[in-house]
Parts: sequence; structure tokens; C-alpha cells
Amino acid sequence: MSDAAYDFAGKGNFVWWVGVVEDRQDPLKLGRCRVRCIGWHSQNKMQLPTNMLPWAVPSIPINMSNVYTPKEGDMVFGFFVDDENAQEPVMMGMFPSIPLEAGNPQRAFQDPRTSTELAAAPVKPYESATNYPRKLDEPTTSRLARNDSDYPSEIVAAKKAKRASKVEPASYYAAKYPYNNVYESESGHALEFDDTKGAERVHVYHRSGSYTEWAPDGSRSERIQKDKFEVVVGNEKVYIKGDVQIYVDGNYRLDVTGDIIINGKTINLN
Repeated sequence: MSDAAYDFAGKGNFVWWVGVVEDRQDPLKLGRCRVRCIGWHSQNKMQLPTNMLPWAVPSIPINMSNVYTPKEGDMVFGFFVDDENAQEPVMMGMFPSIPLEAGNPQRAFQDPRTSTELAAAPVKPYESATNYPRKLDEPTTSRLARNDSDYPSEIVAAKKAKRASKVEPASYYAAKYPYNNVYESESGHALEFDDTKGAERVHVYHRSGSYTEWAPDGSRSERIQKDKFEVVVGNEKVYIKGDVQIYVDGNYRLDVTGDIIINGKTINLN
């Protein structure tokens, strides 16, 4: 039997493809996407609508259990498990790009979501809920990672605008590409592990403006945009080698069920 008689991966030819994600709402929740493959699937959505495309399975590293699904409009590539039958695609990776035109949901190889679907989808505080791509004529990599003067990061600008100068230090951000390792989510959360020489930082940012950031010298700044709740079930010890300043724009209430000891002297509040 010749190799041509086999139609499964590992025995026949390696048939690869390039395509664009048009749907990621996998009913099995496995991270699958419907992908329109260039040259394999019709550009005419009347002939082949999005909901008739085969589901492409993601390929993930063996040490990674979470699947980070590509978005609608992302260009991906992979191979067909079933050779030229082309009904069992596997996604191996994604191509970054510089989009030059806005998405058109009526066209093939574009984000096809309707206004109703967009209304239920995540969106960053500084973006509109439109079809992808939402930023044109710039790389799809995070602005935090690039630190381009022409395209400043909205997160850096928001932190600067909200900064409480009495206690909050100026931003430690001074990233240089390609040393800032960034994950930025669709709704606007961000995680940075910045290896820029002399500006090494770790930064966890919530879309509301809350954040925790470690400076190059190990200093830590924290902002909680609303309330803070902390529970310690056990003992707590705090050592401060330096001065303490507390600013309270409101009431300060201290409830103590036992004694307060200051410099070895006990103050009984009962």
C-alpha cells in the first residue's frame, strides 16, 4: 500500500494551512475555533458561512493546561490531521500583524460578530466595542511591550492621571522592546515582567486602575481603586525601618479587644 492511501497524520503528507479565526464560541469549551483557511475554504460566505467551517483544535505545550484562544480576526496556521480531507485542522500558532483596514463582518477572513454579540463581549475601558482589529497601522503586540512614543500605552497614561502625589511615586515604567514580557487581556487587565536593563519591574494591573508594581530597587507601590479588605487568621508582625506617614481623608476607627502596648507601656482601653 502506498503512502497516498493513508489519510491520517504521521503516515501521509504533512498538509499545512494558513487561515483567519471567525468564531471562538466553542460549545465543548476546548479552545477550538472555526477558521477559514486560505485556498481551502471559499471566500464567498453565501457558499460557506462561518457556522459551516470545521472546528480547529488548539495545540498547546505539554506543560501548559490553560488554552489562550485566538480572537476573531486573528491569523493562525496549522496542519490537517486528516491530510487533504481537510476536515480536522489543528492550530499551531498565530501571526502578529499590522492591520491596515477596519474589520468588515460581511466579508470572509474577518471578524464576523454582530452588534448583539459584540455587546456581550469584553472590551477595554479605552476602546469601543467594534469588530477586530480596533487599532490600525500599528503592531498587534501590546503597547506596553513596545513603548512607542507615537502610540503611548493607555494604561501608563491612566496611572499618571490618577496618581495621588502625596504617597504614590511616579511611574517606574521605562520599557524597551523586546525585553518587556506582557500579557494584556481583552478587557484591559495587564501583567508585566519587565527585564529592561535598569528598569526591571513586575506589574499587575486591573482595568479599574488598581495595581501592584515592584520597582527596579524592590520598592513596591500599590493602588486600590475602591475598597480593601484583609483578613489574617493568626498573628501578624510588621517591621518598618524608617518613618510612617498616614493620610486619612475621613474617619479613622480602631477597634481593639485587648491591650495596646506602646514602648513597653500598656494602655488598657476597657
